[in-house]
Amino acid sequence: MEQDRIITQSEIVGIEDLGTDFLSLRVGEEIPRLEIRQIRKVINRIKQDNLSGVDYKYIIETKDNKVLTVNSWILWKNIAAALQEAGQVEATLELKHTGFEEYSVRVI
Repeated sequence: MEQDRIITQSEIVGIEDLGTDFLSLRVGEEIPRLEIRQIRKVINRIKQDNLSGVDYKYIIETKDNKVLTVNSWILWKNIAAALQEAGQVEATLELKHTGFEEYSVRVI
């Protein structure tokens, strides 16, 4: 019966949590200005939307309280290369999804 117990968890919600928007980057879409506040690696073995072949994905949180989930290796490698070029994670990027498995990412 121990396994039937429901485990609950609570956390405090701040004013900054009230306005979160989720960004998308489908084919033909772009994000002209992505000001990165932080990037988190989210590990969850049972999630369906992880990066291919691994048990994690990346979540990018922006300075204006928006969230972009990165679960494409091609997009992630382009983002990582742009951030390495910038020399820091807290950078501003322009992202475009130009076609199937084609992304354009640059530091602005």
